[in-house]
Amino acid sequence: MTSTGARLRERREDGQILLLSLVYGLVTLALVMVVASVASVYLERKRLLSLADALAADAADSVDAAQFYTGDRGSVVDLPLSDESVRAAVEEYLRAAPAGVTDEFEDFAVVEPTGSPDGDVAEVSLGAVSRPPLVPWVLIPWSDGIVIEVTAHAEAG
Repeated sequence: MTSTGARLRERREDGQILLLSLVYGLVTLALVMVVASVASVYLERKRLLSLADALAADAADSVDAAQFYTGDRGSVVDLPLSDESVRAAVEEYLRAAPAGVTDEFEDFAVVEPTGSPDGDVAEVSLGAVSRPPLVPWVLIPWSDGIVIEVTAHAEAG
């Protein structure tokens, strides 16, 4: 009787390891897809932030000529910035840049607050939409894209 009971128990457990392995495999695959998608969005954000840093550094060197020559400056070393001079520098930089700089971003835009809040700091804000390459069931709410916005600051001087 014990040998028959052992055989019955053995037959009921046949295939349990295969089922468990399949479930673990699917969970692992879903986790890899989520990590790959998140990493893709993160890297796209870093590229956008790098571009914003370059634009802010360039805009920090753009002096508002009218304010510089006619305005009242506290010292000779102050380089007055204005919202208009920062925006003009950003637009000029983007026009002169190769097409690949902005074409890699979907719905690329210069967003507010791009300008100079105090006349000493150039502030550049950029926005784009990131589409994860692998959209597993976890990311379905964001399958139409994730909006990325970054802001970079550079001090004139």
